Amino acid sequence: LAAPFVPQADSRYVKQDWLLLSCSGVVGNVTAVYPHHMNRIITHDLLRIVTKDQAEYGWLYAYMKTGFFKQIARAAQYGHMVKHIEVAHANEFPVIMPDAATRKAIGDKAAKAVRLRGEAWRLRDEAFKLLEKGVGIACEAESPAGTCVVSLSKVIDNRSRLDADSYAGSISAVDSLVDVMEHAPLAELVEDVEELPRFKRFYGDSDVPFVGVSEIFDVNAQPTKFVYAKLIKNWERYILKPGTLVMACSGQKYGILGRALLLTENHEGMFGSNHLLRIYPDVTKIRTGYLLAFLNSPTVGRPSVVRCAYGTSMPQLSPIDIKKIRVPRLGADVESAIADLMDRSVSTSAKADRLENEATKLAQEQVDIAIEKVVSNT
Repeated sequence: LAAPFVPQADSRYVKQDWLLLSCSGVVGNVTAVYPHHMNRIITHDLLRIVTKDQAEYGWLYAYMKTGFFKQIARAAQYGHMVKHIEVAHANEFPVIMPDAATRKAIGDKAAKAVRLRGEAWRLRDEAFKLLEKGVGIACEAESPAGTCVVSLSKVIDNRSRLDADSYAGSISAVDSLVDVMEHAPLAELVEDVEELPRFKRFYGDSDVPFVGVSEIFDVNAQPTKFVYAKLIKNWERYILKPGTLVMACSGQKYGILGRALLLTENHEGMFGSNHLLRIYPDVTKIRTGYLLAFLNSPTVGRPSVVRCAYGTSMPQLSPIDIKKIRVPRLGADVESAIADLMDRSVSTSAKADRLENEATKLAQEQVDIAIEKVVSNT
């Protein structure tokens, strides 16, 4: 989106020490401003929260992550189909303020979580750059759609796909580079790519959290639904296990479709949607971190994944096509360097999530104490 075509573009930018509050659609969700948000035009559907005292930044972030705050925000929303809140509403939201020492202890944890998450994304981007350098494609490469000639044998090998974006555009540049370098189909590098059957969901007061595609790929999203797992056939197959790669196999090409995630101990025991492909890397042939970097690389892996999508209103991915994706082999040293960066990125991000959850829990406890005092005094 070109800034000259955006009204009041200067007001759309954000600063590192701000918080962003969703004010349209799903109201009341808060996020920090991370390095990749800088110098980008940010939607007006996020209210900018600027602390008067920077020392309160961490406490305010942790407090706004609590269920109590979300209830307050959503109680103020208006609208029928699409919910909204305004700046005037946000200004009236109460902020519970325990003693300064407590606020600082909780705020320090929350602020550290934000810093760690920024570091995780820095490591991820560094891995992408190293991969792109190894493949030989420019980080900003974006080939125009244009026209191209495709052989019939290539079309037949691609399950007779005739959609142009399977061959032209950004994927054309990737193909031309991979053609002349060492590579292997994904099928030879993994134990399996598994698509689990659809199932009828039985939600209720269970102890097994359910995560769908949008939840698991959100920043430290918390499950809001619980499922009676044992009422579902072969329920054990859906339980998420650390070390597995999952990929969104349903969604929009410009959005979540094809995104890959390495499960950590934070996901263990959750019940995962059937819209998540399970990819089991063969660690004797490829490092999981390198495969994750390739699949998520915006200029190398994602064009290779998204070209496999089929369907119009809700594009889908099939294991048959994912297994055919050609993975560049860059040599043990380069692949290990990339994998090390991605492994550190994943572990740092997981640590940030755990620290943020701890800060949010402590903030909620302070809210409960404050409410109890008000109740006992009335």
